[in-house]
Amino acid sequence: MASSTQTEDKVRQAKVNFAQCDNAEVAKALEAITAHLNDLKRARPTKEIGDGKPGRTQKTIKRILRAAYDVFTREGHAGLSLRKVADEAGIAVGNLTYHFPAKTVLIETMLREALSDYVEAHLEHLQPDRDTPLESLMKVVEFYVRNARTSHQFFYQLWGYAGSGEDAKANVRSLYRPIGRFVYYLVKAANPKLTDDEIRRAVLQIFSLEEGYKLFIGMGPEDASAIQTAEADIRILTKRIIDMG
Repeated sequence: MASSTQTEDKVRQAKVNFAQCDNAEVAKALEAITAHLNDLKRARPTKEIGDGKPGRTQKTIKRILRAAYDVFTREGHAGLSLRKVADEAGIAVGNLTYHFPAKTVLIETMLREALSDYVEAHLEHLQPDRDTPLESLMKVVEFYVRNARTSHQFFYQLWGYAGSGEDAKANVRSLYRPIGRFVYYLVKAANPKLTDDEIRRAVLQIFSLEEGYKLFIGMGPEDASAIQTAEADIRILTKRIIDMG
């Protein structure tokens, strides 16, 4: 995975390359992506919680969140308990509750950490030194679909959690909002002629496509031709959405 410094360097290079196109809107969009990247870095829970704490404590926090992710993916929010997560992490329940005093706190923090991983992974696909904004966007959505081949079970559980109550739905909405902003600015850079309303419509259509692919890729069968070509298909469909506005 690319380091934060490497990713920032890519974005700075993007500002130079895209600015050479003499397009003020593209330059503004890339500046927004830079600011957004910094927000995402600051929002990672293991950094917020572990900041200033001993290395051993930081490792324990990471181990707890990883264990919570594994239990959540297998059993969903209803099946997750502090005892199960502690056993998965190989620590005492009291050690876990010292950092995460309630199940709701643990789930919310684990989801933020998981989606931080997801965001950092697809930020690797921003290659402004060689790609146009549209190509960068298509690489990102292609990654969403490719990643679904191994992570679909997590997203099944995530949407099950979202449907469990208003607080959970609001939590999932808040988790998707920063990813939506990232895609918003990539769409804006890919087609500066689009209005704000058109960009928002495009983002909704793109997210609806990739979330739908996660559902059907997980259901299989894996050898179905439509599933095998999913990455190529979402690139084609994304380009059509951006071109049509």
